[in-house]
Amino acid sequence: MSLGIDKWMVAWDPGMPERVAVGPWPDRARWSRGYAMSAGCTFSDRHAMDLAGKVACMFIDFHTLIVRDGIDPAAAHREFLKIGEYRKRISPDISGAE
Repeated sequence: MSLGIDKWMVAWDPGMPERVAVGPWPDRARWSRGYAMSAGCTFSDRHAMDLAGKVACMFIDFHTLIVRDGIDPAAAHREFLKIGEYRKRISPDISGAE
């Protein structure tokens, strides 16, 4: 699965290190329903941002999951690899980078 910068969301449960998923937005299949938190394109203000702002918010979401809510960094990374702009902007020597 490869999601564009305007077509993804992340859902997670704080304090549960492996409980994180990235999937399509809008969530027509309601895959995120079983999670306590969500972010990404669910925030309407992001849709008016330029690409740099959208990318910055994506990395802020990634950081928030890990630092604030205790999600395992490797689990978050595996899920965020579903987002094309994430793969393009991580260090090229990290597994999954483009």
